Amino acid sequence: MHSVKVSSKNQVTLPIEICRKLNVKKGSRLFMEIKDSKIIITLEPENYTEHYYSMAKGTYGKTVEEIDAYVQEEREVWD
Repeated sequence: MHSVKVSSKNQVTLPIEICRKLNVKKGSRLFMEIKDSKIIITLEPENYTEHYYSMAKGTYGKTVEEIDAYVQEEREVWD
């Protein structure tokens, strides 16, 4: 764990070890959010399509057959 100091302008400097591990460079964009009284800092994805694709992987099934069965069940509800 690293300790950082908040400046008079509410700025913090990220430790170099963290920047290197996450490939944070000048101009990188970061997301900040609060969860359970903690500040979570996340590197903005370079490619949103790849980022969101991996998040939903396996949601509707793991095989083509499972996915097709899920879609078919959903379509039957529409009629």
